[in-house]
Amino acid sequence: MAGLLGGVKAVLLLVVPVLLAAVALYSPEGFSPAPMPREYSYGAAVSAPRHEARALAVSERVGEGRLPAPEDMAYDAAGGWLYTGCADGWVRRVSVPGGDVEDWARTGGRPLGVALAPDGGLVVADAYVGLLKVSPDKTVELLTDEAEGLKFALTDGVDVAADGTIYFTDASHKHDLAHFMVDVLEARPHGRLMSFDPSTRRTTVLVRDLYFANGVAVSPDQDSLVFCETVVYEPRARPLRCYLLIFRPPVAFDDPSDRPARH
Repeated sequence: MAGLLGGVKAVLLLVVPVLLAAVALYSPEGFSPAPMPREYSYGAAVSAPRHEARALAVSERVGEGRLPAPEDMAYDAAGGWLYTGCADGWVRRVSVPGGDVEDWARTGGRPLGVALAPDGGLVVADAYVGLLKVSPDKTVELLTDEAEGLKFALTDGVDVAADGTIYFTDASHKHDLAHFMVDVLEARPHGRLMSFDPSTRRTTVLVRDLYFANGVAVSPDQDSLVFCETVVYEPRARPLRCYLLIFRPPVAFDDPSDRPARH
């Protein structure tokens, strides 16, 4: 075992410098990696209660083979549609039940996060374009693509509160989706959590200096939201870190993926 570990370490010592050199050479901007931590600690595993242990056993696949790299999903229970963003730039919807797939709207970039809006539209975090709104007639509208004079480079996660406020993340203001691994290897806090008020069209930065800000979800009771960083290298390296942002007390910590369907 010691010999095997020694061999792995030797390979890493050879490969990592080459990889970093390649990234520095082909990166669209100057590559400036953060100092590597002296120790890694992934902490104890976090367990969650299993509300329904048989859920996967009775689940069925929908849209199989017709949804290239679906990233997120939003379910419209009233209309019977499941919306998701795909790698080819299309937001597609799948009929439930039935499984029919429809090319619903093309955003012009790479749709990642999707969330239902109270007025019947769909809010989309497009990695390359910004925060979008797709109306029921499939009209695509740009809501915002910058905050505090800084353009979004990788608009990622999104959720919509009951009052219509949109909460979303920009994973990085430096590296786009095509170069996301550069951002991961650079390990610097280029991400932000923001809100967008549709009534005033104002974009507000809520939290800055995040390490690849990713998913975000408003709690069902509307008192808080959860958002995540994908990779954290300070002061101990951790693969994922999540936060609870409190709007007003009292707070109930809910499942961040528990988005209510539109009825």
